[in-house]
Amino acid sequence: MLFGILAEETPGLVVQPYWVLVAIVQFGLLFYLLQRFLWGPILRLLDARAQRIREGLEHAEAARREREQMRTEVERLLNEARREAAALSERATKAAEAAAADIRAQAKAEADRIRERGRSDAEQLHQQALAELRGEVASMAVLAAGRILGREVDLNAHRALIERSLDEAGAEIGRS
Repeated sequence: MLFGILAEETPGLVVQPYWVLVAIVQFGLLFYLLQRFLWGPILRLLDARAQRIREGLEHAEAARREREQMRTEVERLLNEARREAAALSERATKAAEAAAADIRAQAKAEADRIRERGRSDAEQLHQQALAELRGEVASMAVLAAGRILGREVDLNAHRALIERSLDEAGAEIGRS
């Protein structure tokens, strides 16, 4: 009956201040313990992780900048190497052309020298053949004149006369 009376006297929910105070103290104690032993270490862990992430991002950014600088440097070096290669190729081409021109000039000079030597040799042989031919013609003419006259003629005097006549005739033929 006691329970029945109490049940009848309290219609609805009754808040007892003692239990409210106990709940507040328990909540405060739980809040303090959680903050001290759970949230503090978790927050320190999260702060350390955030710091590591920031450092990682900074390192990544520094690495990206360094990579960009290296790429720029590599491009500059490649362009410089290309320019040097082009200049070297140009110098080699000019040197080869100059060497080829020099070789052609030397070959032409050698050909001219050989041609001139051939001409002089041919001229010398021609003069030698003409001299022999004149000698033969002079001998034949002296022999023929001796037979026609029926006596022997002075070989040296007639030969000189005939050679002079042949020289004059050769000079006239050369002019015409």
